[in-house]
Amino acid sequence: MADTSELMLRLEKIKRIDMRVAVDVAGIANMQVRDVNGNLLPLVWTRQSVNNEFENATLLTRDALQKHLQTFIDAGVKENIDILQKVEDPALLVDWVVRTAEYWERRYATKRDEKYDISQTVFSAMFEAVSTDIVKLSMEERGFMKLETVLADKLLALADPEQSKKNKYHLLLLQYVTDVESPSNNSELESFFWMHRGFTAYVRLLFRLDVIPNLREQLCLLTGKLLQKKEVCNKAGTVLLDAPAQ
Repeated sequence: MADTSELMLRLEKIKRIDMRVAVDVAGIANMQVRDVNGNLLPLVWTRQSVNNEFENATLLTRDALQKHLQTFIDAGVKENIDILQKVEDPALLVDWVVRTAEYWERRYATKRDEKYDISQTVFSAMFEAVSTDIVKLSMEERGFMKLETVLADKLLALADPEQSKKNKYHLLLLQYVTDVESPSNNSELESFFWMHRGFTAYVRLLFRLDVIPNLREQLCLLTGKLLQKKEVCNKAGTVLLDAPAQ
C-alpha cells in the first residue's frame, strides 16, 4: 500500500509540473491563462482522451454530482436521526456534512484532472523550442538517442503481459486513468495513449527535470517567447487577410 501511495504521489507531482509548465509558458507568451472564475483555459490546460466521443457524451456533470451528494447526505441523516438527536454537540453533524462534501470535491477534482494535459498549442511551442535550439546539443552528447533506445525497450516489454504486470506505473495507469469497465484490450490501448514516446518523451523529460538548476525556467522562457512570436505573427496574418483590398 505504501509503495502504491508513493507512486501515486510521484505521478501527481509530474501532473503538477506539467500544469505549471503550461501556465508559465502561456503567461510568458502574454496569453490569457484563466477565465473570470479562475479556471485554466483550454488553450493552456485541456481535457484529452483516447475516445473523444465518449468524453463528450459523459453524463456526470458537476450539477449531477451535487444532486447525488445531497441525496447521500439526506439518506445518512435520515438513517441515523435517532443517534443524531442524542448528540449534545450539533457541530458534529455539521463537521460530518462538511467533511463528506470536501471528500467528494477532492475526489471529483482528482478524477477530472487525471485526463487533463498541456494543450496542443503550448506543447507544439515546447516541441519546436527543443527541436530547434536544444536538440543539437543533446544529439552531440547522444543523450536523446540513448533515451529513445531505453524507452523503446520499456514499451516493447509492456507488450508482454507478464512483463507489463511488473511495471508499477503502467498498472497505476490501468487502475486510475483508464476506464475500468472497458475490455482489457481497450484499457491497454487507452493506457498507451497516456505514454510518451520518442522525441515527445524527450521534450517532456527536459521540462520535468529537477536535477539541473533553473533548466525548467529557462526552457519555459524560451518557449514562451517563441509562442508569443508565433501568436503575434498569426494575428498579423489574420489582419492582412481581413483587410479590404485597396
